[in-house]
Amino acid sequence: MKPNTCYTYLMSGHGDIPKERQNEYRALVDLLLESAAPGDDEAAAVADRISRASMQPGHLWRAMELDDRSELRALFETHFPALAAGNTKDMRWKKYLYKLMCGWPGFEG
Repeated sequence: MKPNTCYTYLMSGHGDIPKERQNEYRALVDLLLESAAPGDDEAAAVADRISRASMQPGHLWRAMELDDRSELRALFETHFPALAAGNTKDMRWKKYLYKLMCGWPGFEG
């Protein structure tokens, strides 16, 4: 599913994202889906889960209720391999995503 075509799917029935954070959510989803593994039917759902958890305070793996960072790395390697390969300094995932996202034109965050 392409980033622009998945918004209806991701946002429908999800009124829990505050209006002032919806651009942030969309930017995170875009970032993730642009590097999704080809043919990955679960990428949109995983992108949604990661994006929502990224907006919560604290560590991303804890917000996602995973046991440790290695489980989060496995999710990235499976569903978003280009992002996983780019995190060469083993940066914390939320910090890594926001660092990438803040370099995007049009994103103010």
